[in-house]
Amino acid sequence: MDSIFNIKVDKTLQTPLYRQLGDAIFLLIENGVLKPNEKLPPIRRLAEEAGVNNSTAVSAYKYLENKKAVYSQTGSGTFVSPIPLEEIPPPVIEEHMRLIKRPEAGPGIINFTSTSLPQELFPVDEFKSAFDSLLDRERGNAFGNMDAQGFFPLRESLCKYLEIYGINQTPDNIQVLSGAQQGIDTVSKAMASYGDVVFMEKPTFYGAAGSFLSRGCQIIEIPMEHDGMDISALENLAKLYRPKFIYIMAYFQTPTGATYSSAKKKTILDLAEKYNFYIIEDDNLYDFNYSKEPIVPFKALDYRNRVVYIKSFSKILMPGLRVGFAAMPKKIISRMTTAKYTTDISTSGFLQKALDIYFRENNWREHIKSIRLYGMEKYRIAVKYADRLLKPYAKYHKPNGGISLWIDTKGIPADELLKACAQKNVLLSHGGQFYINGENSSYVRLSFINVSDEKLEAGIRRMGECLKGFTTGGKKV
Repeated sequence: MDSIFNIKVDKTLQTPLYRQLGDAIFLLIENGVLKPNEKLPPIRRLAEEAGVNNSTAVSAYKYLENKKAVYSQTGSGTFVSPIPLEEIPPPVIEEHMRLIKRPEAGPGIINFTSTSLPQELFPVDEFKSAFDSLLDRERGNAFGNMDAQGFFPLRESLCKYLEIYGINQTPDNIQVLSGAQQGIDTVSKAMASYGDVVFMEKPTFYGAAGSFLSRGCQIIEIPMEHDGMDISALENLAKLYRPKFIYIMAYFQTPTGATYSSAKKKTILDLAEKYNFYIIEDDNLYDFNYSKEPIVPFKALDYRNRVVYIKSFSKILMPGLRVGFAAMPKKIISRMTTAKYTTDISTSGFLQKALDIYFRENNWREHIKSIRLYGMEKYRIAVKYADRLLKPYAKYHKPNGGISLWIDTKGIPADELLKACAQKNVLLSHGGQFYINGENSSYVRLSFINVSDEKLEAGIRRMGECLKGFTTGGKKV
């Protein structure tokens, strides 16, 4: 610690004294002279040794806090942050391409990696009618330029859609997007700067992690429990890092299937206000709710304007319908619209207008109900065979919603299990792709939404045979 007291400032320079002092301390941290969580000298002592007044020393520490280099604890002092400075991990997408790449699913393959609905469930006729109506009504104008925030009548329709989840918004709070992934990327572009801290669930959706990392954010993972993030870990880390925002899937989380309890949702909203961060809520699978409990998103409880709610229609309508939206506080809508404009100017006006016609002229609530009933039946069959054929070799939580099961293989490496299953023509998703640091995983994800009833039974049976083989001497059956 003595080395820090050798810092001197030059009062003849134009650089403010607090920045000279802060930059000198930053260099000591960056070079490893000052270690993570090491306590820094009190304000008065630092000021005396550097030859400055106390207010300059205070400003130097504030400057370092803004750079995420130090953190303060009331009554204890100022400490070096535990995150290594300027060490931004490479984008998760680059690291995990081997795990994320979907194998070819040819004839005879039972594919548990697909997360899209079967094509026969797509509302093709309804959209054909919407396309025809739009072209008859507007002719060439159907392909004209669109406002960057989105087609106003569609934003009105989206507000109606949100009412089913108790979310009350006006069109002015809605930003139309080209899918949920663009929404996550646009939030990053609009709100995050290099070095900002983002909290994410562990494990989590790798696409979101890739967006945050591409902006130079530092990601901190918060462990998941059966009913959401570990609140104790979340608050302790929020005190240290003051995140810009946290990314959350409140229902049927990818990949664990966990659903946040009401108590945890309210606590996280309180923490967002206390530590001044936003909540990015990704509604990926809320429509696939198989319980009698109503869906209550974070956004429905957002009385303090802390939540940016993002949704696309790729799961419930069609994956190629690249239209989604964000509902957000008014104070950040202009930043979002600017970020959207500099990304692709606007989402396809033709698709926006057609989607608006679909909402206005079709019973979309009935479509969602039919898709939910379809998913519920697939879930029931998957759980039935998993209970019968995978136990006692594996364990899993029953999510009562969503489109997949997150299976703990009790220590069997996912790499080895996937290879054994592939030899039996069964494809599963590697659990490692959902961990940002690429750690080894003994989890696999089994997506049941696009598999016939017969293949569900056969595939889970073959998976159980492979698991049994590993637990009876490591030999594949």
